[in-house]
Amino acid sequence: MTGRSSLVRAAELCYSAGTAILAPFFAMFIRLRSRTPYGTRWRELLGYVPATDYGRPVWFHTVSVGESMGAKPLIMEFRKTHPDIPVLVTTTTATGAAVYDSVRNMVTHLYAPLDSPLAVKRFLNRVNPRLYVTMETELWPALLGQLKKRGIPAAVMNARLSDRSRDRYLRAGKLFPEAIGDRITRFICQTPADLANFAKLGIPDSRLAVSGSIKFDITPDTRSFEEGRALRKRLSERRTPEGSPPEESPDREPLFLTVASTHRGEDLLALEMFREIRKTVPSLVLVLVPRHPERFQEVWDLIGESGFRGMRRSQLENELQDPSFALPEVILGDSMQELYLYFGMADLTLMGGSLIDIGGHNPLEPAALGVPVVTGPFIRNFRKIFQEMAAKKASRVIPCETLARDLADLLRDPEELKKLGLAAREFIDENRGALQKTLEEINRILDAGAAGAEDSRQPSLS
Repeated sequence: MTGRSSLVRAAELCYSAGTAILAPFFAMFIRLRSRTPYGTRWRELLGYVPATDYGRPVWFHTVSVGESMGAKPLIMEFRKTHPDIPVLVTTTTATGAAVYDSVRNMVTHLYAPLDSPLAVKRFLNRVNPRLYVTMETELWPALLGQLKKRGIPAAVMNARLSDRSRDRYLRAGKLFPEAIGDRITRFICQTPADLANFAKLGIPDSRLAVSGSIKFDITPDTRSFEEGRALRKRLSERRTPEGSPPEESPDREPLFLTVASTHRGEDLLALEMFREIRKTVPSLVLVLVPRHPERFQEVWDLIGESGFRGMRRSQLENELQDPSFALPEVILGDSMQELYLYFGMADLTLMGGSLIDIGGHNPLEPAALGVPVVTGPFIRNFRKIFQEMAAKKASRVIPCETLARDLADLLRDPEELKKLGLAAREFIDENRGALQKTLEEINRILDAGAAGAEDSRQPSLS
């Protein structure tokens, strides 16, 4: 694709002008509203990153916690096989950044610049990456345009494009192929269907590949998971205060339902659902884990207003030392980087983001450890994975109207829970392999870039 149509040039001009005006106001808004490191490091959003030698890194952009956890094993494998190439990772959330806390000696983390021409230019002037790798659908025109101008290759790993998005782009004419597609060196797609959709938008075969989804190649945090199993055992042993008469102890051990990564509007639904389930499963304990840490207090207040006896995870260890400790009805997951611990506590996990129209969350993390995992109906971002899992009887997509009843039925059927967990783990194992294929594609791009640089240094014979 050589020239750019006048319509695309006009759209890009409007986009650039709009983002240039809005970016400073958005950065200031984040500074004032966010109490996380994303707010305190707001200058990075405008491209003002620390002035240091980044060593021409490979730049991996993983937006939030789900993408970061999915990409982290690949990034670590890349560092292992390319110890001489620095790695930069960017995120747009503090929870995504926290995924890399344990490997800060191996990667550099920055918050990604807003897609404004000035912010992107400042960022690239400082960082000067040799390759940009983003995930799935994170395609920003200003950034991709600047990378193209500077001759920096860009790749999309885990690339996906639904039929609906394809049709929208087709109606937009040349906008996608000229503003996005022409600036991507390689689309590394999750499935042949994704590849076919990109091809229908005019992306040539030479820039398309299929790897599968790298999210299947996750390395679960088994240590945190086992800590969750141990914590669950300790809680079960302390169902009533020490010294209570035997007749006051419940007949059966408690069951734990983890509702993971909830958003505003879902927590109240989860508490109401929990109240209904306890009518037939009275020993159930709810582990409620908000996705964003700034909502911890808000959800704690909701638990208090609901009338349930609640306890914060952050206070649980101290509370367990008290002889008068009694098992709470609801545990608030108010800690960072402990999602696998909450999976370890669970007899059953319900993924948040699916009780209202958020789009669902990734079920593969609990599935990889054999934890039974189900979801509500709003799963547009993970529909394909949930449909495939449901077809293998490795998960269930449950309508909101029957959620409480269906969860209660599952919790009362330990054999069915066991089958669901085993099928989930088998589903993950059958789909592994994308990590290595993606690395091979990234290496091809780097090798081509190195060869081009070498050719440009050869003396002319004419």
